[in-house]
Amino acid sequence: MAKEPDYRSNSLLRGLSILECFDHRHAEMTLTEIAEAISVTSSAAYRFVVTLEREGYLSRQDNRYRLAPRVMDLGYRYLASLDVYDVARLPADALRDATGFTVHVAVLEGTDIVYVYRALSDRSMVSNVPVGSRLPAFSTTMGRVLLSDLPEAELDRRFEGYAFERMSPSAPRSLAELKPLLRADRARGYVAQSSHLATGTVSIAAPLVSRHGRYIAAMNLSGHEVQMIVDQDNVARVLSTAREISALL
Repeated sequence: MAKEPDYRSNSLLRGLSILECFDHRHAEMTLTEIAEAISVTSSAAYRFVVTLEREGYLSRQDNRYRLAPRVMDLGYRYLASLDVYDVARLPADALRDATGFTVHVAVLEGTDIVYVYRALSDRSMVSNVPVGSRLPAFSTTMGRVLLSDLPEAELDRRFEGYAFERMSPSAPRSLAELKPLLRADRARGYVAQSSHLATGTVSIAAPLVSRHGRYIAAMNLSGHEVQMIVDQDNVARVLSTAREISALL
């Protein structure tokens, strides 16, 4: 029987094993202790530790390392996305049924949004983005909503060196063009516009807000522009559903 090929990345596994070294008994560790824990030389461990530190997953003080807040952020996003999926399904389905248009829910990952739920319309002309899809946040209504919750310094960090590959002339060409749009989005409380990615599609997006006031996900109502009108009634429906879901998070 042929041996199944092993596609695992040893470097990634080493990096993950370093993060797993830290617990309540080992809140802080030296480089030597980390190397011993993962059974590599100190020089080999150093390359992984430096990378994790520069990417914000480890912090260092007096040659001792500890987990940095970005590790907690990963776990928080995972739990939040699961909560969003469970909580958003029924209200999203109800909004789809009431309007006849597709409802999507997405979370922010880096500079992309990841779709975690879809209540699909049965209309002939339908907006349909499968669960698991990743799209550039700057070009989507849900992405704009979620980016509007980030501090300016965090936007600068995430978009450093980012190539704004526009699929529509109306999409922002740079972070400098995106920032004022995000400030207006935040003040407005929702984003409504024609799609930069799918010709003929319009959507209205609103934030799903945790009890701590963080935007942990976004939802949109999406349809073809010949069928769906961006008016006060549809905006009100989206905002009402977003508040209903947020109250349960």
